[in-house]
Amino acid sequence: MRLARVLLPSSPVPRIALERDGCLYDVAELERRRQILDEGSTTAEDFFARVFAVGGAGLDVLDDGLCAGVRPTEARLWPDELLWLPPCLPERALLVQLVATAEDEEPRYHLGNPRGLLGHQESVPFPPSEPRPDVEISIAALLGDELRAATVDEAERAILGFTILLGWVARERERTSGRSSARDFATTLGPVLVTKDEAGSLDDARVRLRVGGVIEELARTAAPSLSFAESLAFVSRHVTLLPGDIVGAPPIEGGSEAARRLGLAFGATLEVAVDRLGKVAARPVLGPEPPPFRRSKS
Repeated sequence: MRLARVLLPSSPVPRIALERDGCLYDVAELERRRQILDEGSTTAEDFFARVFAVGGAGLDVLDDGLCAGVRPTEARLWPDELLWLPPCLPERALLVQLVATAEDEEPRYHLGNPRGLLGHQESVPFPPSEPRPDVEISIAALLGDELRAATVDEAERAILGFTILLGWVARERERTSGRSSARDFATTLGPVLVTKDEAGSLDDARVRLRVGGVIEELARTAAPSLSFAESLAFVSRHVTLLPGDIVGAPPIEGGSEAARRLGLAFGATLEVAVDRLGKVAARPVLGPEPPPFRRSKS
């Protein structure tokens, strides 16, 4: 399945959508037309409950219908008329970013700020003093089960699906204030959550960047020395992971450098496409000058 979380202009409540062949379909309308949403069951608007807490129960039936060609026009959503949200629930998520390590080293990671998660096509507000934007490109796993001191097999089963993660970096702030504050302002996620069975192996998935009309494909190296499941098992020895949590793989080598070569700048839109995961777009901008954090002494 390919799941999205979107906001329609006609409703303040985010909706679940299914993507198939580049088209989006409203789950609530699909269920109404199939009359399979029983009274008292989980509503189609509750993304966390429907996707993470119960593993997408019932959504597979709707997706099978889409694959079979049952695609009612009335359930179709038009991307130009909606707002894409991160395919998770930021207020209930933990964001873990794995860091590249040597083959014989233990995995390293840092905890990110899930409140800074942004969706597809959103502007990314950088600290106003930053001279230029930078980005690190990763593939992220979203979890559907709790992991606590897990085995590798348990970690593998806990992966619900994958999406694209753009970790924005304020390099000047990193130089003066350290790693955490240089990354906690924004992370782009999405646009869709692709379930594990549909995504397949992503070790050799092509990654392409586009800024303006210029495209560059990253040269993927050999598969990482540690699989996602092995890294998850390690992290779960130190941090309890829960359904809906997000774990980003180590950044793809060369992504940041490629974005700079393509001329990534404030006001320019970056598009990143990954085989089987789709394409995510974001536009870094300079944010407003924040108010002082100290009281005036006058």
